[in-house]
Amino acid sequence: MDRRALAVVFFSAFVMCALVSKSHVGGWNDGSRIATVDALTASHTFVIDGSPFERGLGDKIRFHGHTYSDKQPLLPLLAAAVMFVVAPLGITLRHTPATAIYLLTLFTVGVWFAVGCCYAFAFQRLLGFDKKVAGAVAALTGIGTLALPYASVLANHVPCGAAALAGCYHLVRARRGGRFDAALGGFFFSIAYAFDAASALFAITVAVLLWGGSLRSALMCCAAAIPVVALQAAFNAAISGSVIPTAYNAAVWNGSGPAPLGIGASQMLHPHAPGLYLRFLVNELVGDKGLFSFTPLMVLAGYGLVAMWRASAEMRRIARALLTTAAVFVFAIVFLQDDTATANFGERRYVDVLFMLCVALGPGLAAVRGALGAFFARLLIVSSIAIAALGTVNPFAGNVGEWGIVRGAAEFGALAHRAQVQATLDVLLLAGLIFAVVRLTPLGTAAAPSAVSPR
Repeated sequence: MDRRALAVVFFSAFVMCALVSKSHVGGWNDGSRIATVDALTASHTFVIDGSPFERGLGDKIRFHGHTYSDKQPLLPLLAAAVMFVVAPLGITLRHTPATAIYLLTLFTVGVWFAVGCCYAFAFQRLLGFDKKVAGAVAALTGIGTLALPYASVLANHVPCGAAALAGCYHLVRARRGGRFDAALGGFFFSIAYAFDAASALFAITVAVLLWGGSLRSALMCCAAAIPVVALQAAFNAAISGSVIPTAYNAAVWNGSGPAPLGIGASQMLHPHAPGLYLRFLVNELVGDKGLFSFTPLMVLAGYGLVAMWRASAEMRRIARALLTTAAVFVFAIVFLQDDTATANFGERRYVDVLFMLCVALGPGLAAVRGALGAFFARLLIVSSIAIAALGTVNPFAGNVGEWGIVRGAAEFGALAHRAQVQATLDVLLLAGLIFAVVRLTPLGTAAAPSAVSPR
């Protein structure tokens, strides 16, 4: 039974998060959400005026004389629930901030990280791969991508990406005749939207996966998604006067940084020369925010997408959904909000789609041929895990224009100087983890699916 294997995957992923979750505010992104959690638990309101975590924030809006976080409310609500549970133990954001931040991050983002790894495992099993391949893909999804650094802080991208993968999984099952899977798929995609408004682009994924299927499935999917989307729109209207996501509403923007979507600051509605857009694109693919430079495993995933395109009709449909969504996502970043002026480790928004793109890792592993191919695949695995681990040191650190990998190395160097024993243990743990994953990851015919996906 896969239940035992899924329990192992969940527990392992959760323990990994327990090792890397932060106990302090890393930047505006998580600080804005923590301010909301503090307001919810201390004053039972979304208004963050008066919260000690509001001071110095840039990610906030102003409406009718009150200050609010510009973030979607679902993650802070979940974190507030965690705080209410631990409050009888004397743990609060104002009295024991380090312990509180650690626990609320671990039991929200950490849980979703583990859920995402479980769905990565289940998706490979759905496609016919054995447990070894499914386990390898689950591990690589978790520790070989930017999901790991951003699972260490109270950021929305890991929960969003995990929910989107779950939605994708259930819609594929719906095409196979799953009775309630269409509704589950719609619900999970709406949850992804409630975590991150940018995941509205996942409507493309839904459309491609359901195209040509039954009308009943499409209606069930939409019906399950509408309540969450409606609640989010109502919340937006209540705190900003508009149903559009607050992070994109320049009328109420009160941050110290660029306005939403770069309005009046970067490139939204401000056309640039083609060469500049090309520079943005290169930066988002192989530059200091690059999809491939920070997650080399995406090369193997790309190889897997090619293999999927050449396989069954179902595999081709999934590949089309993943490719179309990822392409639109990248171009949306390039044309609507270039991220070159931020200090994030890589492009954090990619985490929204990385969980889904890792679906192609199973076919990619199975398509590897020859000693040279195996060496290259293992090199991609090792480098991806090492880079992801480096990002956990401080995912929001760095200066504008500074390569995240360089900054991560500097942060680790500072850690080694402060705590040599901890740094040594970290290196040994990483080396052991890389050895185990490389050793247990099957390649080529050893990774071939045991069943043929239905056409």
